Amino acid sequence: MRDPNIEDISCDGVKKPVYVWHRNFESIEANVEFESDEILDNTVVKLVHMSGKHVSSAFPIVDASLPGKHRLAVCYRREVTPFGTAFTIRKFREDPYSIIDLINIGTFSEEMAAYIWMCLENRASIMVLGGTAAGKTTALNALACLIKPGSKIITIEETAELNLPLENWVSLIARQSYGLGGSNVGEVALFDLVKTSMRHRPDILVVGEIRGQEAYVLFQALATGHGGMCTMHAENLDSAVKRLTQKPMEISPAYIPLMNVVLSIQRVHLTKNNEKRAYRRVITCSEIADYEDYREPFKWHPGRDEHDANLQQSAMLSSIAEKQGVDRTALYEEIRRRGEVLHWMRERNIRSYKDVAAIIAEYYARPKQIYEKVIAGEELRVATSKEA
Repeated sequence: MRDPNIEDISCDGVKKPVYVWHRNFESIEANVEFESDEILDNTVVKLVHMSGKHVSSAFPIVDASLPGKHRLAVCYRREVTPFGTAFTIRKFREDPYSIIDLINIGTFSEEMAAYIWMCLENRASIMVLGGTAAGKTTALNALACLIKPGSKIITIEETAELNLPLENWVSLIARQSYGLGGSNVGEVALFDLVKTSMRHRPDILVVGEIRGQEAYVLFQALATGHGGMCTMHAENLDSAVKRLTQKPMEISPAYIPLMNVVLSIQRVHLTKNNEKRAYRRVITCSEIADYEDYREPFKWHPGRDEHDANLQQSAMLSSIAEKQGVDRTALYEEIRRRGEVLHWMRERNIRSYKDVAAIIAEYYARPKQIYEKVIAGEELRVATSKEA
C-alpha cells in the first residue's frame, strides 16, 4: 500500500498469490498468499469495516472507499466466488496528476490542452471515453484544473475518486440500500444525485461515469445550459453514441450534439529506447457538430507519437468566435498563448495540481500581464503549495 508505483492490489481467492499492478512493470505476481478462508475472510471484514460498510453472506458484494480514498471491491466468501473471498484495491494518488503531468507523459499535447482550456472557459461539455484503467478519471481530474475559478462544481460518483483543486466544489457519492432482499430502502442512486444537484445551481456538473438513467438527466442538464463533464466506457465516439441512444440510457439523437467535445483515451504499447511499454494516449479529440457529424481537431499519430492538430475544421471555435464577437484568428492566437503558458509551467517544473490551478487562476484574472511575464521568462509570484 505504501508503494506509490502500485496502482492495484488484487486477491483472487484462498491459496492464490496476490497480484499487483505496477506503473512500470504492469501485472506482477506477489509472494503473498492467504493460507485459509478464515484469515482471508477476517482480513476483508476488517477492511470493509474500516470503510464504514457491512459485508456478510447475505450481502456478499461491497464497493467501498478505504481511509485515504482508496477504492475497495469485495466478493465475500464462496457465495459468488467459488475460490473464496476475492477483493481488489484500486489505489488513490495522494498527489493527483495535473494537466502538466499528462502533457509531460504525452497523454495530451500542449495545444490540445490549451484548446480544451478555451472550450471549458466557454462552458463546453466534455466526455472522456476509454476502456478499464485507460486513465479516464485521471484525465477528467486533470482537466478540472482548467475550469474557471469560482465556478460552482458538483461531482457525482459511485465511489469517490475525483480530487479537485477548486474551492467551490460539492462532492456527491451514491449510496447502496439498507433494505433486505430486493427492497431499495435508503438507496441513493446516481440518478437521484444528478436530479438533486440541479437544485444546487451548479455551473459545471461532473459525473464520474455514466452507464444508466443518470445519462438522461445529465443531458437534460446540458440542454438547460449547464456545463457538464463525464466519463464513459466505450472504445470510440461511434460506439459511445450507439450506447447513449440505446437502452438503458435512451438519449434522443437530437440531444447528442449537447455533448460538445469527446476525448478517446487508450492504453497503447510503444517501443521507446528499445523498450516496449504501455502508455496512455488521447487517440482522438472529436467534436459533435451534429448527430453523425463529427469533427476531429486533434488526432494522435502512432508512428511519431505526436498529436496532429487541425483546428480549421473545429465547429466549437466557430461558435465561441460568434459568441465573443471575434474572428477565429483571434481564438487561434489565444490558444497559442495558453499553450505557451502551459509550456512555461513544464519548463519550470511546476506540476503539482494545486500550483497549476493557482497559475491558471492567475491567467483567468490577468491574462495579459501573466502572458507578458511568461514571454519574458520571469518568475510568477503565485502562492504555490510550497509557500502555503
